Amino acid sequence: MTARHLPLLLAAVSPVQAAESGGQWFDHAAERAWVQNYDPTLITRRVLTELSFEDRGSDDEIWKIENSLRWGVPVRDGLAFGLQALVPVKWQESGGDDVSGIGDLELRTGFVGRISPTLRWGFGLNAEFDTAAEPGLGADAFILRPIAAIRWDFNERLNLGFNVEYNVTPTDEGANDVSQLELKFPLVLKLSDRWSGALTYKPRWDFLDESDRHRLELGATRTLGADHRYALSLALELPLDSETFDSKLTAGLAWHF
Repeated sequence: MTARHLPLLLAAVSPVQAAESGGQWFDHAAERAWVQNYDPTLITRRVLTELSFEDRGSDDEIWKIENSLRWGVPVRDGLAFGLQALVPVKWQESGGDDVSGIGDLELRTGFVGRISPTLRWGFGLNAEFDTAAEPGLGADAFILRPIAAIRWDFNERLNLGFNVEYNVTPTDEGANDVSQLELKFPLVLKLSDRWSGALTYKPRWDFLDESDRHRLELGATRTLGADHRYALSLALELPLDSETFDSKLTAGLAWHF
């Protein structure tokens, strides 16, 4: 091997340095569009509509449409502030009874930072307000969820990450108290210029019920438009152990502006 081959070898085996072709590092960029749907450390300005169907067995089904708006602004070099608001509309059928209406409104704020062009972190707080129009359409409690995340662009086609999330009711909600720790281990793979796939392992521990659950989510995203500003996504969540949950299917359309 000659000296002139060394740069080619290093480029093949080393993690890539993310390109900075326009915009902020945390905002929309065509070369990062394949991973933006799965990466909370890239707080792109985005409007997202998602339709989900959850099958809990025994004639218990939940349909939900979630509309969310997300915005990010720079604070200083390597640090940005994000804000997201979510409004869900739900239809639930349980034991032959149907109920529908607005679910619990959610608001999320937080910061994302960049350790290097390929390594990013995020920390935020999600607040779920008890605003559901009908009982059963929400958690019937005010819930806070601190979230910590890290993402690593291992190379130009593979993104790895880790999430820590803790759901808790800061006030006494009686029978609706919540204390749950959930971890997420996502792996995102760029399949082509337009397609990406994701695999996420999601264990959760309920400290009040002294129980745990383990789920796997499979997802795919296709970007659209000349600059990849639109994204269609599909995800299937399945239980890995026995629980009162059969599956959850989600389809979404995002516009990064």
